[in-house]
Amino acid sequence: MIGADQEAEIRLLVLRDGWKVETVARRFGVHHSVVRRALAIERPAVRVVPSILDPYKAYVVSRLEQHPELTCIRLLAEIKERGYPGKRAVLQRFVMRVRAPRERKAYQRVETEPGEQAQVDWGFFGKMRVGNTVRPLSCFAMVLSWSRALFVDFSLDQRLDTFLRMHERAFAAFGGVPRKVLYDNLKSVVLHHVGSVVQFNPSFLPFAGHLLFEPTAAPVRYPQAKGRVEGAIKYVRHSFFYGRSFSSIDSVRDAARAWCDETANQRIHATTRERPAERLILERLRLHALPEHPFDSDLVVPMIVGKEARVLLDSNAYTVPHALVGQSVLLRADDTRVRVVHDGAVVAEHARSFERRRLVEDPAHVAAMLERRPAARGPKRRDRFASLSPQCRMYLQEVSRRRIDLDSEVKKLDRLVRIYGDADVAKGMAAALAARTFGARYVRTFVDQDRFARGLGEPPEPVVTGVDAADDMTVEPHDLEGYDDLF
Repeated sequence: MIGADQEAEIRLLVLRDGWKVETVARRFGVHHSVVRRALAIERPAVRVVPSILDPYKAYVVSRLEQHPELTCIRLLAEIKERGYPGKRAVLQRFVMRVRAPRERKAYQRVETEPGEQAQVDWGFFGKMRVGNTVRPLSCFAMVLSWSRALFVDFSLDQRLDTFLRMHERAFAAFGGVPRKVLYDNLKSVVLHHVGSVVQFNPSFLPFAGHLLFEPTAAPVRYPQAKGRVEGAIKYVRHSFFYGRSFSSIDSVRDAARAWCDETANQRIHATTRERPAERLILERLRLHALPEHPFDSDLVVPMIVGKEARVLLDSNAYTVPHALVGQSVLLRADDTRVRVVHDGAVVAEHARSFERRRLVEDPAHVAAMLERRPAARGPKRRDRFASLSPQCRMYLQEVSRRRIDLDSEVKKLDRLVRIYGDADVAKGMAAALAARTFGARYVRTFVDQDRFARGLGEPPEPVVTGVDAADDMTVEPHDLEGYDDLF
């Protein structure tokens, strides 16, 4: 038996749209006699609104019978050649009625025991400006499959050393290590898939062996196998990241850590109907303890010190003692520090820069070089001031075009730096550049004005021009209402 709604649709398809009885029977999965009985029923006349697609419906149906996978775009192009004046939306609605609904896959949810599995993945979250550089921003997510406890962290790369550090932070946050960790086909973990055989990255396996967990790989092109972390990435994107702006990588990491603790792991989970933080208390009892000694996850690069007494990492240069020129050293880096090791001892240490093409200097290394090369002090000072900001570089360029001794000007600016510091002098140079007044005495005036406005100093002294007639001039203030008489 068919319902009244199906009966009405059968009559429309055959009597109005010109479908064949056999086609409609296949469409509804009934015998053709059922379709004929529906057509034989007399109903009151219904006013049918004509459609601009009516002359082309029979052609569309025949094409779909021959080639069921034809797209609406192809069909639209074909009927437009036959004079169809409409748009794709009308055709698309008709094709959706004609086509049999596609078979959808069914998935069986796989539940795990406490402490058995975690799922890990990266997510791309746009780009972030770091100084003079724009870098991709990546989100690392790890979810414990039983408790649904979530750990989130952000980084500016997806290198293997960063990947390992993220794992250590996640395990520390959870209070232990699960038996298995499920991954997508990340090159950091999986090199090749040949059928059911997986070749893991040999650089990753020592880390897994140290923390005593078994890495497992999801099937190729089957994201449903790690649906928990896939859903977590979407949750982070829409609940935490969307609509917010962050000034630095540290700010987004701090905010993500607070969001995980206060929101993500405190919510009532849609599947378990419990709070992940409360389930984590139970799951933590089944996690393996972290090893006594952490895994060495630093990036280690052997290199030879160049003639400028610098080592390179990610296009940035870091200074080392000049005595190491031509020597072999090990560069060790994490996400905050860069260390240079020679003969087992740390000979240089710097804060890591995620900008590009920057020179990171240790003042002691520079001073030792200048003692050997006194003639380089002037150019070195100029380079240092030029590196403070783009405005400082333009200021020095403008000074060099005027009748001002550039070396003398740089010495005076260097004395101001010893008094006020780099940041204040850089602001003073930028203000002098904007006012088109060049000279250390003007820079000092702008610095004093800025510090006085912030309550950090005395009012600035008047600028002395060196012209006696101007410097000795006294301007008596008078009543400004006198100007009104002029009008």
